[in-house]
Amino acid sequence: MEKFGLLGEKLGHSYSKEIHEIFFELTGKKASYDMIEREIDEIEELMKNIRDGKFNGINVTIPYKLEVIKYLDEVSETAKKIGAVNTITFRDGKLVGDNSDYFGFLKTLELNGIDVNGKKVLILGTGGASKAIYNGLIDSGAESIFLATIIENDTFKVRNQDRLIHYSSIAGLRNIELIVNCTPVGMYPAVDNCPLEDKNLIDVNAVVDIVYNPEETVLMKKYKIKGTKVANGLMMLISQAIKSEEIWHNEVYGAEIIEKIHKKLSEKLYK
Repeated sequence: MEKFGLLGEKLGHSYSKEIHEIFFELTGKKASYDMIEREIDEIEELMKNIRDGKFNGINVTIPYKLEVIKYLDEVSETAKKIGAVNTITFRDGKLVGDNSDYFGFLKTLELNGIDVNGKKVLILGTGGASKAIYNGLIDSGAESIFLATIIENDTFKVRNQDRLIHYSSIAGLRNIELIVNCTPVGMYPAVDNCPLEDKNLIDVNAVVDIVYNPEETVLMKKYKIKGTKVANGLMMLISQAIKSEEIWHNEVYGAEIIEKIHKKLSEKLYK
């Protein structure tokens, strides 16, 4: 039986195990998926365990997406560009790092019919998730990207045509196609919070909030009232998980399996 898992510091909030187990059930794969909570000084031993065949591959979540890189033999071009690894595969005696968050976000845009080619986009936040999403938007042809930050002298690297801005500048933005919330603001249990003040609820065509609990965040509700297309982060979470399975098994799975898992997990989470 193949063995996979998720490495993180605290994983009580994670739905990764459920997603991968539904995937195994739908595909008939003989495999298991474990939650691997480790302190930072235990990671080296875990990497040795993977080399010894105790795992076929693992996912990596905060705060270890950078830490694991020094233990890898190879890193994909996608992960290098983003500067973070969330998927590790043990293949041909080597530990290989990749990043499936990037693909999960692109699949979310695709399945929701959101086209950013030649358009302007606003990202809220410059944390770990923002890096993968920023690169995904660039590769999808976004003309210019604004990243709202509260960090003074933020070191997030952007292209010449893109800009880091303070939240106080959002109200002045025009012709934005998409807002992506990459902050945890509005996530359970603080479900009444919103990353944008009402004065900053600029007109856009679509909003993706990568928060997936609750099903509909305050940000999504406020834009839904305006008639804006909205999507939460559950599809991204599932899509990046299935991309990891594609990497581990060197196979390709269609949108149908993502939608089936989305339906099953939504029924469990949002009943």
